[in-house]
Amino acid sequence: MLEFPVPIAALLGSGMVLGALGDALLHVPAPPGLNLSLWIASVAIVALTLQRRAGVASDRQRGAWLAIGVSFAAGLTWRDAPPLRLLALASATLTFALAAHRLSGAWTRRAGIVRYAGALALGALHAWLGATLALATVVKLHRPDAAGDIPRSSRAAAVVRGLVIAAPLIVVFGGLFMSADAVFAKLVTNVFRMDFEEAAVHVLLFAILAWLATGYLRGFLRGTDLPLLRTFWRDDGELGVLGAKRPMLAVTEVATALGALDVLFLIFVVVQFRYLFGGDTLVQVTPDLTYADYARRGFFELILAVALVVPLLLAADWLFVSGSRRDTFVFRGLAGVQIGLVLAIAASALERLRLYYVNYGLTASRFYGLVLLVWMGAMLLWLAGTVLRGRRELFGFGALASGLAIVGLLFVVDPDALVARTNIARMSSADRAVRFDVAYAASLSADAVPALIDALPALTSDAQCPIAREILKRWPLYRDRPIRAWNLSAARADAAVREHEAQLKAMAGCGPA
Repeated sequence: MLEFPVPIAALLGSGMVLGALGDALLHVPAPPGLNLSLWIASVAIVALTLQRRAGVASDRQRGAWLAIGVSFAAGLTWRDAPPLRLLALASATLTFALAAHRLSGAWTRRAGIVRYAGALALGALHAWLGATLALATVVKLHRPDAAGDIPRSSRAAAVVRGLVIAAPLIVVFGGLFMSADAVFAKLVTNVFRMDFEEAAVHVLLFAILAWLATGYLRGFLRGTDLPLLRTFWRDDGELGVLGAKRPMLAVTEVATALGALDVLFLIFVVVQFRYLFGGDTLVQVTPDLTYADYARRGFFELILAVALVVPLLLAADWLFVSGSRRDTFVFRGLAGVQIGLVLAIAASALERLRLYYVNYGLTASRFYGLVLLVWMGAMLLWLAGTVLRGRRELFGFGALASGLAIVGLLFVVDPDALVARTNIARMSSADRAVRFDVAYAASLSADAVPALIDALPALTSDAQCPIAREILKRWPLYRDRPIRAWNLSAARADAAVREHEAQLKAMAGCGPA
């Protein structure tokens, strides 16, 4: 029985083609954009083509995950903000890993968060090691017979392997001979007129991309789920322990732990109630407490506290073994109290953010923190509506789908442009003089450039000059951006700079740089 449902040559050849295509697309002196989006789409197309060639029945859900991944990868062509680029790559990687995990995509609907994480880890591992397994199959299929003869059909492959083995040896001894004799060195240099450093970059990029593509294609055709783990996961998506009983806690242990945490959360909310919800009054009456201290000191800590409660309650539900209806009622009651207290803490974090915005404006990190906080609050409510009602199998897919939807919504909202417009509107609508962070506004990505240019006439001259200078300094570089690395936001920023170039130069000439 062959190792692959398609000829091994087709798999390796596809990986090499994708490697060459990736090198041609990505070897440009510019951040990735259209090129990386096209390469990721090419991987999906090749994977589906090999699947069809293998005669394997296509699975719509696997194809849907690939399509979702390609859509997220297209975000690299849409927005310029680094956090959005990272989210796009992370989302594409996750959805591609889900598509490759098993030959049927139905498992994703009932799986848990841990299994999604496992699929991602196994997908990444297979992308790095899959090419090694494919090459091992080549050696196995083309090894000499008992008489030591290489089959005629395998001689070409054997020659290729021999050349691969000889290549590093030729490089080493050739380098020694070039160092030993100037005439020989000149002869080699004249024969091979090339930029060896540039060639090395091409070879390295080709090798990495071909290696990863081959590994992923192998995983997509066979599945990345390990046979050993198929006995580890139960059909409902929960963890098993290879046939053994999972760890169990009775209501006493779980209730004690949750009750202690509830008491801690309650004490924190009660004792700090004035601090959590005091707002302007608290800042005004507390010595040495500034708005920055009030808003910054606890915002991200509170977000982290909210985020940790979700896995904590999931773990408690998994470990809890109900002995009676009363036990279940106690557990769900304590978990519900904790959810309520955490939502109160989340509300205090939102109040801190509001106060920070009123006095200092908005930043991208605060906006992303707000989105994460709102999403985690929604996940707490979703947990209460599923896990605490005995429908745990629904939680994971809902969390996955909502998380991907939030990432997609961020691309539509365009955080950097929203931050720029929000801070400008705050300054123009304030009934008193407010500070506009010029340095921060100028540091935003290309997404915010059109909004900043449109708002420049409304800003004071102290703000106009440095922003105009920074825009002229940074964004004209995109005029020479290769088409392979094209990005819509960068193109719009470039067009806006060219359209208002005279105005920008006039504003930028306010004094010494």
